[in-house]
Amino acid sequence: SKATVSVLYWMLQRSQYVVERKSPESLCAEIIQKTAGHHVRISEFFAVQCGRLTEDAYFPIGAGDNPPATTTALRHRRSKRKAVYIDTSSCRYNVVRCASAKVGWEECHETGPVHVVWVDTSLSENRISKLPRGARINHFPGMTTICRKVDSARLLNKMKRLHPESYRFVPSTFFNYNDFLRTKKGVGGDKWYIVKPDSGCMGKGIRLTHAPKKEMFDNAVVQSYVADPLLIDGCKWDMRVYVLVLSVDPLKMYIYKDGFIRMCTEKYHAPNMANAENTLIHLTNYAIHKKSKKYNSNCKRSFEHLFQHIRGLGHDAEKLWDSISDLAVKTLLSVNEQLKYSYRAAFPGDEDTGGSCFEILGFDVLVDKHMQPWLLEVNHAPSFTCDSGLDYIVKAGLVEETMALLGVELDEEKFKGVPRTPEMKKELLRKFAKRKEEYEAAVVKKFSVIYPSRSETRDIEYDRLLSTIRELAPPPEASLVSPSLHLGLRRTHPSLRPPTEQHRNLTQRRALCPPPKLLRY
Repeated sequence: SKATVSVLYWMLQRSQYVVERKSPESLCAEIIQKTAGHHVRISEFFAVQCGRLTEDAYFPIGAGDNPPATTTALRHRRSKRKAVYIDTSSCRYNVVRCASAKVGWEECHETGPVHVVWVDTSLSENRISKLPRGARINHFPGMTTICRKVDSARLLNKMKRLHPESYRFVPSTFFNYNDFLRTKKGVGGDKWYIVKPDSGCMGKGIRLTHAPKKEMFDNAVVQSYVADPLLIDGCKWDMRVYVLVLSVDPLKMYIYKDGFIRMCTEKYHAPNMANAENTLIHLTNYAIHKKSKKYNSNCKRSFEHLFQHIRGLGHDAEKLWDSISDLAVKTLLSVNEQLKYSYRAAFPGDEDTGGSCFEILGFDVLVDKHMQPWLLEVNHAPSFTCDSGLDYIVKAGLVEETMALLGVELDEEKFKGVPRTPEMKKELLRKFAKRKEEYEAAVVKKFSVIYPSRSETRDIEYDRLLSTIRELAPPPEASLVSPSLHLGLRRTHPSLRPPTEQHRNLTQRRALCPPPKLLRY
């Protein structure tokens, strides 16, 4: 319509960005054709066309000559659906707020209802206690266990010793100096190692060493350096893979098909005494390379570009992606028993279907020249900062589809008229689970389910791993759930045993385990 053209032309004339070889009239025609009948996301359009971002703003079709200046005005549009309110007061990423507006959610008010809480930090006891009844939050209690370097090394090293073929993606990792000396003496040879602080991020405190010293193991891990990575344009790179965990009891995981690779800004050379301190060669962290004078837009590339490069080398890109999906599942399986315990302690009650929390994890994966993926680390709070068009396209789509998969509208109706008999309540929960599964299958786009697996062979392997974890793992430690929270919820959740009873049964549980040398970390 003329009103639509006037709005878009008004916006394009006042934009600070100039699109070469395209007039405002042609841009108007193109954007109307692509978004007919929908709300126009101006920032995403410019991200694609210019590779840069404008201020986040939404303009409804046919809004006239005075378009709204912010997304807040758009959220109050008429809708037949019941309003869903999200609390982003503890979130610093605008892409989350824009995604919530895109799916039709509204910002909550101080005294109003809250259906979803989105925070940037891990889930604390104080946050759990203040969470409104029925609300969902974007972190699981205890998830930091797999994200802390020392804790994850304990879990993954144990599983690698018991199932070496299944956990071959875990590099040799040490957090004890004496264990390192014994292993090095048995293996022999000259190797390089990378030292990672336990709770470090953005490449801070990471360094390479040829001869680790005892003090390097203080609150850190020492990991074997993968010295033969697959290179692109002569540079080292890694993958940022996004995995959505919708539930831990029962476990349900999705993997996002879009993502990006992060490339180093200097050509790769095997580590030696001369270049060991050059982080621009050996570390792929974006926070390090964005400060380099050689950094440009080609240092971040899409998965599509990566898979084309892999196929050009004669390798199977689909097989690599399948291996990465398997890597993500096995990593979460190693900590699933602790996560289930922490979740049920924080959210007791037989009416909870396991969906009070969800979490987007960022897996950093390195691929060597033999097409073997290696797990570098897991991020429980990956950054959603958008510094480029590729950032915005990947992260905005990821957050939007995550919000759609939550099925918040279904949660509001799941227990209406709940019968009092336990049998009828179980039947209602079963029907709700089936309804939610059908809903997720209908709205999913770029996510794909990786657990429960759709492969019979994988199911058998995962069941075998879970059986080992349940038999050999000791009772959950008190560090995963604080004693005050545990004891405070014991009355409302009788299935949770107090720590004293756990300790009394510990001897009996250990009698079922193999010799202690297999359990020693």
